[in-house]
Amino acid sequence: MGNVTLYVAGNAANGDGGTGGDRIYTASYTLSPAATNVPTISANGVFNAAGFQPGIASGSWVAIGGTNLSSTTRQWAAGDFTGTGGFPTSLDGVSVTIDGIPAYVEYVSPTQVNVQAPTDASTGPVAVVVTNSNGTSQAAAVTLQAASPAFFLWGGQYAAATRPDYSFVGSPTLFGGGVATPAKPGDTLILWGTGFGATNPAVPAGQNTPSDTLASVANPVTVTIGSISAQVLGAALTPGNGGVYQIAVQVPVNAPNGDLPVVVQVAGVQSPAGVYLTVQQ
Repeated sequence: MGNVTLYVAGNAANGDGGTGGDRIYTASYTLSPAATNVPTISANGVFNAAGFQPGIASGSWVAIGGTNLSSTTRQWAAGDFTGTGGFPTSLDGVSVTIDGIPAYVEYVSPTQVNVQAPTDASTGPVAVVVTNSNGTSQAAAVTLQAASPAFFLWGGQYAAATRPDYSFVGSPTLFGGGVATPAKPGDTLILWGTGFGATNPAVPAGQNTPSDTLASVANPVTVTIGSISAQVLGAALTPGNGGVYQIAVQVPVNAPNGDLPVVVQVAGVQSPAGVYLTVQQ
């Protein structure tokens, strides 16, 4: 159904005492059909894609929840990348801006879109907008921070952790079949996350970290495991990946057995609580 134009007419007395009779007043109004399937971002629907906290950081992975965000469901594929290897800013017609700057679209579905936030020196409230073939969403506000550190999760509550040989760290029941094994006190582990902020040298969002570059986190990183300070051996963007950080730590030698809370802090911002690492002597 297209636009509909209504014409309205009415009589009114002149009120001037003359003999000209009543006057006819007319007006027209155009009614447009209500937009359907326009993308809508949920309240508090923009958050760190690893820790699900509301703050995001430049270059971090961001999840956007809502309705009618996309008519398809898929992750990016090789054919979506530019000839120079740059990340796509649109996937199946879905695009996102953060603070008016195009973000890099990794995953689309009707209820969630995942993007890498663009490089942006701003901090404070910024607008997030989703556009697809059905229209443009209302802007959603999110706080852009210097850092928004969070570990990716396994099983909803365990920090994604590996040994230097990339074997999985966790309870033997975490994935089933004994694929993972608990950490031991004194072990060197790699914790995987996003949102750790600026690096030296800087790596722009929208591209993989060069394999020959050690892009170390610019601000000091501290980690506690079971409320005990852990030695941080290194913190950097992962070569060959975009926006994914690896934090190398040594499990405290006095760490007790059990599921221990693991917390990281950088640039004065702490990762979300309720994230654990399984330790077993």
